[in-house]
Formats: sequence, structure tokens, C-alpha cells
Amino acid sequence: MYAALGDTGRGSEGRPNAGFVVTSVGVVVIDALASPQQGRALVRAIRRVTDQPITWLVLTHHHPDHHFGAVVFRRLGAKVLAHPDRRVLASEAGEDALIADWVRVVGLDAMRGFEFANKPDVPVRSTDTLHLGEHELVIAHPGAAHSAGDLLVWLPKERVLFAGDILIEDGVTMIVDGSSGELLEALADIERLRPSTLVPGHGAIPRQPLELVAQTRSYVMGLRGEMRAAIERGMPMGRALRGLPPADQTRPVSLNSRRRRNAVRVYLEEERIYMGLDSAQ
Repeated sequence: MYAALGDTGRGSEGRPNAGFVVTSVGVVVIDALASPQQGRALVRAIRRVTDQPITWLVLTHHHPDHHFGAVVFRRLGAKVLAHPDRRVLASEAGEDALIADWVRVVGLDAMRGFEFANKPDVPVRSTDTLHLGEHELVIAHPGAAHSAGDLLVWLPKERVLFAGDILIEDGVTMIVDGSSGELLEALADIERLRPSTLVPGHGAIPRQPLELVAQTRSYVMGLRGEMRAAIERGMPMGRALRGLPPADQTRPVSLNSRRRRNAVRVYLEEERIYMGLDSAQ
């Protein structure tokens, strides 16, 4: 199996990671990158390794930086395996607005030939397994951790995990499309697997996979504790967030923006728990 690494040191703002597994009966691609142009570049990387047909595309979630290249693989005959819940905040204004916003991110040339291709041929709502030649890939939905449509891709024989954006290199996973409680449960699932190699959604492959899991858990637990304490003291959200740097207005997934947006989401989660509207996770 191979990891196609994007940028290092830029957190969620960097180009995402992808991967592929070469089997005796075809290639499984894990995530399609952020545009048809990037998808074609990934195909070229695969072709430098093998001429086996690309038979499957697994999407770890439905944010545009991970699936907007999917049409390239669909046109090559790959079947898409993904969670059927494709809802994300970025698409709330509609598909046309989402495309226009993304053109501003990657450029018009990168998006030429784009069509939505993230509707799964094979939907995975809990766990499914691909047996392809000598390889076994377990695809599992760990809950709505980073987003409603999260999937983990686990190769048990090789002990390799593709985690999508449930884990990113700086440990500050975005929660606004998911849930901090379900993120903590997903981290526990990953810890139980004890992967020897872990490919995060963005950034470098960590030398010690469980250290990144622990770093992410520490961040989430600390944020939950801070927001819970603020609510118990009767502190309104604005005051609770006062100690955080302001969000970057034109950079919605910069480190400062992620921290502030996560804090808003976790404050609202903890408020609902405090009011008895939700149970604690």
C-alpha cells in the first residue's frame, strides 16, 4: 500500500493526504483529493507503480478537499464506497455555491471536468470488508466524529490505518460537522487497533501513531472541560471564547479558526448537556 502525501506543517489548510492499495485484482484508492486536476495527478502516481485497473474508491468523508477528484476515478470505472450521509456545513448554501467557493480555493483550471461523484455505489453505514486478492480492507464508520460521513480504512494484516480527518497532524481536529463525544469514541477505537502506521487526513505520517491520538484526545478533553466550567459559572459564550485568538476571516480552517469554531461547537454541546437536553458522552 502507498500513501500519497499532501502538505506538511499547514494543518487542515494544506493539501490532503490520500492512499492506494495495489492488489492482484485491482487498485483500491483511498480519497480522491481536492479537484479533478489533483485526482488526475493521483492517477499518474498510481500508474508509476502499477497498470492494474482502479476498481474501488473509498472516501473517508464528504468534505470537498477529499472527494472533488472522485469523478476522475468514476470515469475510469471505479466503484465508490462511502458513507451515505453526505451532509456538510460547507454545502448548506447549495451545490452551486459550494462549487463556486471551491473554485476560489483551487482555481478554475483545477476544477475543469468536475462533477459530483461522491454518492456511493456501495454505502457503508457501520462496517464492511473488501477481500481483494491477498489484501483485506476493513471500512468502518466510527460515528459522526469529524463529520456525519466519516469512515476509517484499516488493513489488519499490515496494521495500517487511513484515518481521514478524524486525525490531522497538529491534533486540532475540526468538530463543527461532527461531535466531540463521538470524536473521543473514535479515538478510543483507533487506540484499540494499535496501528503501526497511521495516515492522517492532512500532514505528515506520525512516527508514533498513538501519540497523535493522545494529543488529539488531550485537546478535545481540555476544550470540553473549559466550556463546561464556563457554563457552570453562568458565563455566556462570548466571554468563554474571549481568551482564544480571533478566527481568520478568510481562512476558515486555519489553526485559529479551527480552535474558535470548535470552541463554539463544544460550548453548545456542553450547554445542551447542562440543560438536560442531551446525555453526556
